[in-house]
Amino acid sequence: MPAFCDALKHARLRAGLTQLQVARSLGVTASTYCGYETGKREPDIPKLRRLALLLRLSGDELLGLPHAVSQVAPHEIELLDQLRALDAHGRRLVRLVLSEEADRVRAQDETEGVPFRVSEQPAAAGLGAYLGPEAFRTVLVPRRALPRGASFGVPVCGDSMEPKYRDGDVLIVSDIPPEPGDVGVFIMEGAGYVKVMGNGELLSLNPAYAPIPMSEGIRSCGKVVGVLSASDLH
Repeated sequence: MPAFCDALKHARLRAGLTQLQVARSLGVTASTYCGYETGKREPDIPKLRRLALLLRLSGDELLGLPHAVSQVAPHEIELLDQLRALDAHGRRLVRLVLSEEADRVRAQDETEGVPFRVSEQPAAAGLGAYLGPEAFRTVLVPRRALPRGASFGVPVCGDSMEPKYRDGDVLIVSDIPPEPGDVGVFIMEGAGYVKVMGNGELLSLNPAYAPIPMSEGIRSCGKVVGVLSASDLH
């Protein structure tokens, strides 16, 4: 399983863990774990799940398949183990506290908001507009308005992405690179564009605009994952 071996080793190094640390977390010997990274052994399903949680990956990622990164951190695994060790009464108490705290945080987010970076320079749904890294402001927006993976916001100018995105909309952009069919924010010769990524070209939703051929000078800034409404920015 070369894809699995490579992905496992890369994820462990990225997490800053030694083979011995991961082996202890799995409850196996160091030599057994070493076999996972060399392809001489394969973990069973329970150990694969624990590896995915420990290294913040999904099972698909460990097998070399594309997908989103798991948001489960190592300290959350420890909390899960502690929860499983409780009896029924203890679990009921934990659920009660979690429910109350979740309600408190949701109410706080609705009133105070969370910090979010928004570019002061627009990305064009048209013929291009300057988009530089230095012009960002921080605004407070409700947490409910930000999908998972939200990295920054950028206003739209122009009409090439109508009717889906209109002039003045603030797009929510993630760090995930867009794939063919996704809407993304792109930089070309210092100008920012909001376009659909095609096969070798950037596409508009408005048929009045011709495709832009892809070139080595075009850089992706991320995938568009949502839109902020005017009420979210106040």
